Amino acid sequence: MKKLLFITYSLGKPGGVQSVLANLMNELCNKFDITVLCLDGNEKFIYDLNSNIKTMILNSFGNTKSFRAMVFINKYFSWLPKKQNLKNYIYQYGVYRLLKKWLIKNHQNYDTIISCRYTLSSMLSTMKIINKKTWAWEHVNYRMGGLFWYTIMRPYYKNLKGIIYINKESEKHYKRINPHSILIHNIIGEPFESVPFISLEKKENIVLFVGRLHPEKNIRQIVEMYFSLSNTNLWKLVIIGDGPEKKYLDEFIHKNSVNNIVLIGNKNKEEVCEYMKKSKILVLASETEAFGLVLVESMFCSNALISYDCEFGPSSIINEKNGFLVKHHDEKDFRKKFQILVDDEDLLKKLNKSSFEESKKWKKDNFLNLWENLLKE
Repeated sequence: MKKLLFITYSLGKPGGVQSVLANLMNELCNKFDITVLCLDGNEKFIYDLNSNIKTMILNSFGNTKSFRAMVFINKYFSWLPKKQNLKNYIYQYGVYRLLKKWLIKNHQNYDTIISCRYTLSSMLSTMKIINKKTWAWEHVNYRMGGLFWYTIMRPYYKNLKGIIYINKESEKHYKRINPHSILIHNIIGEPFESVPFISLEKKENIVLFVGRLHPEKNIRQIVEMYFSLSNTNLWKLVIIGDGPEKKYLDEFIHKNSVNNIVLIGNKNKEEVCEYMKKSKILVLASETEAFGLVLVESMFCSNALISYDCEFGPSSIINEKNGFLVKHHDEKDFRKKFQILVDDEDLLKKLNKSSFEESKKWKKDNFLNLWENLLKE
């Protein structure tokens, strides 16, 4: 049985990458000997892993030199512009030293290594011997990382065994760097895949948003558009997630005495699934997505979709059978389509059924064979 090592930062925090990684390992662990190495220290995992999966933890904050450097910057250079960026680079250098030391000692115990973050993949691509058996599993917009990670480090991916990317828009970019690159869409898994069709009559008048409350998700715009729609007095906008935009949303709700916009914070995937089963519409207005995991999850739960056609992700998922894909930044058209979904029950019934049918394209078996064949190489 081939031995696989997955490397990530954390399985103790909620997130799309963590969820997809846990799903994949649980599916593969009966055919491969799997170990996952987490770098965020001694944490409690929030994802259920099969008992066959071995876990290793390294404290990436434990590099003494990096830690002292960050303390020094906080103490003497608190005034420095972009101080956090400098600290991030110092932290990543500490991760590199820690990871390299561990891998030099332990890499021979594994046939294949799969790195789940672009920063980690960049580090591994510079390590001789190790890079030849390493796959970069890319979960982000390939432009992510700025001058250092995108411009300087990404070209070193040519040294890796290959690259796994999750959206078709990335194909030319990655194949130009490393011809041994392959598209494998994310596996959704349970509890979403086993949800039966739910007719519109059994659902509630809920518009759902699931994601980080971050400016790049355009959550302010979603709330303001929803507030401007007519005939929403019998509807509710439910927002799942947390982040820096929460303060603005709280103030907006209070200032406008809104009672049909509800913030419920972070929820685990089982709780998210329950909300998706109740809702009728899933809304997304991101500046960019790597894939759009919540769009597919909500299709399994018989939801209509509306999203901007942002770079990467939604255009591979949304079509006339499951909702509206709106030209990016065309807020007027987004509001128009949003209003149509709220008003037109006949259309919503049609999308409710056909969206569920479309979800069958995203069943895990369609992608597991690709993973198995890849990892058997």
